[in-house]
Order: sequence, then C-alpha cells, then structure tokens
Amino acid sequence: MTTAAQTTPRHRLRAVLGAAVLGTTLLGGCAVFSPVQTDYAYQAADGVNATFGDLDVRNLAVIADAKDAPGALIGQLVNTSTEDIEVSLSSEGSEPVEVKVPRQGTVSLGEDGESATLSTVPAAPGEVITLSVATSGTGQNVLTTPVLPPVGYYEDITPAPAPSSSASPSGSASTSG
Repeated sequence: MTTAAQTTPRHRLRAVLGAAVLGTTLLGGCAVFSPVQTDYAYQAADGVNATFGDLDVRNLAVIADAKDAPGALIGQLVNTSTEDIEVSLSSEGSEPVEVKVPRQGTVSLGEDGESATLSTVPAAPGEVITLSVATSGTGQNVLTTPVLPPVGYYEDITPAPAPSSSASPSGSASTSG
C-alpha cells in the first residue's frame, strides 16, 4: 500500500475555491488603498475656473498663434448677483477688455464668432499668462491662464481685428434666469 495522499475531485474543488477566495480578497484589497478620483477637485477642461465674489469664471483660456500676438479669450463669465457686473480682463502689455455680465446671466467668450481679444499675449502657446480679472465688487484678481494654439478644437477661434478707439470689445451676452 502507498502512503501518498489521494486527490479526489472533491479535494481539487476545495483547493480551487480556496485559491479563488484568497485571490479575490487580495486583489479586492488593493481598492481600499487607492484614492477615488471623484474625491478630489480638478480642472476637467483646457481652461481654468475661479470664483471672485458674485462672478464665476469658467473654462477661461487664451487662443493665440505666437508670443506677443493678439489672443482671443474663450470661456464663460457667470454673474450670480442681482446687479450687472462690469468685468475688466487684461494681461501684461495688453489693453483691458471690458465685458458687461448681466444680472443672473452669462457671457460666453469665443462663441458664435463673438470674441474678446487681448491686444498682445506675453507668452507662447503651451505656456501660461497672468490674467487680471477686475470687478468693482472684488477689485483686481489674478488668474493663471493657459495659452492654447489655434489647432484642433480651437482652429476656428481667431482674435478679433484690433478695435478702433471708439469701440470696445465685448463677448456675447445671454441672460438666464
């Protein structure tokens, strides 16, 4: 007679089930130590977001061909107050862009051929600029804004022609309420 252990289908089944339970426990335990991405705020777009008092800035970016060239502002300005807000946007060396955001409304920059244009962008595409966002209620605020090239999704966005001294650039306004 031999003393070797006999393996039966029942023993094999128990061994396979035990290995499966152990493997599931070990692999499932990895998720305990992994952070859940929705627990952390992040920019899910190319532009940047900020809130200055009653003004929400959403997905703001600059589209420009080259350094020191004009740049088109894209994004959205949202007014959550019951009064109109005058917003001034500017970067180093550029003329300020004045935009009026209606009460409880939005201004979309860069939509439907309407654009707000910085006269000069002090950075090349792929870099960032310091953009000043000023309102009467919050004063001057600084926002680090990306400069993007006019390719792909942004290829149809171009800076508006240089405004004459009697006209001031603005975005298209739509009131939501």
